[in-house]
Amino acid sequence: MKNKKIWGIAAAIFAVLIAINIQVPYYITTPGGAISLHDMVVVEDAYEDEAGAFRLTTVRTGQTNVAGYLYALIDPYADLVESSMVHSPHESNQQYIRRQLEVMKASQDTAKIVAFQRAGYDVKLQNSGAVVMQFIPDYPAEKVLEIGDTIVGVNGQPIDTAIALINSLKGKKPGDQVKLSYIRDGVKKEAVIDLKQLPGTDEKGEKKPGIGIASPITKRQFELPKEVTIKSQDIGGPSAGLMFTLEMINQLVPEDLTKGYDVAGTGTINDDGTIGRIGGVHHKVVAAHKQNVDIFFAPVVKDETGISNYDQAVKRAQEIKTGMKIVPVNTIDEALDYLESLPPKGK
Repeated sequence: MKNKKIWGIAAAIFAVLIAINIQVPYYITTPGGAISLHDMVVVEDAYEDEAGAFRLTTVRTGQTNVAGYLYALIDPYADLVESSMVHSPHESNQQYIRRQLEVMKASQDTAKIVAFQRAGYDVKLQNSGAVVMQFIPDYPAEKVLEIGDTIVGVNGQPIDTAIALINSLKGKKPGDQVKLSYIRDGVKKEAVIDLKQLPGTDEKGEKKPGIGIASPITKRQFELPKEVTIKSQDIGGPSAGLMFTLEMINQLVPEDLTKGYDVAGTGTINDDGTIGRIGGVHHKVVAAHKQNVDIFFAPVVKDETGISNYDQAVKRAQEIKTGMKIVPVNTIDEALDYLESLPPKGK
């Protein structure tokens, strides 16, 4: 009997070790935090009178093991995502993290430009290339380029934006070659790369060739009239663009945009001030609710199925019965107009 008990304990310990140490091809995502931006974003000579707070919201994401997989099956606020949906099989975790941090930096730069412009300042801006962020597996680019390389020319023609890079390949056919000029770690390099037919078709329904770069971003050089420091630490991705922009504007103008409210939200920010959709908004609503946030901004742009982040946020808000108000926004100006229309909190 005693031996059976010992063997039972041993078997249980063995099962726990397996559950902890064996990785599965999934990432687990859960609500993260709702982090105040007041100390994270510092603008030179800023107006400090902020009665409320602007908060970025995060999703906790990580590759999981057997134990995490089983936990996610029973937790209503945890999602399992196949690893292939997070990054390609040809992209290591280190490359994925680097890409996320590069995208975060680009998002911060756009937020700075938009914030200063909306606050009435002149921003000197010059685009200087297309930054490689991700590769399509089994395409020529991944054999030559690295994440973070900046493409500055195609066939001798200068490339200053991501759109210019895409347009430079139009009219070409699979099998054609292009000569790329790119900068890596401050050194200019060149390479000849074959074009290969990309998945899907263009807006005209025609096959399109490419080198295998997914979602390049425009590299910018710009001068701001005031210094800005953003201490985002290891937070990656572009989804805090809207909230970074609001916090910077609040430090640049004399009036307090928060009016005493605790305001969270999510959404990318584009050069023209439009707000783009993001992933995991349902987790971010939970994170904001736990922080007793008053207002949550959510993008209204719809995906290919006709669903917006706002729709997803409202659904989750109803499920958790939060008193937090979910506000749809399409542009930074809509967010500013909404805040301007609010009476001071408590009045």
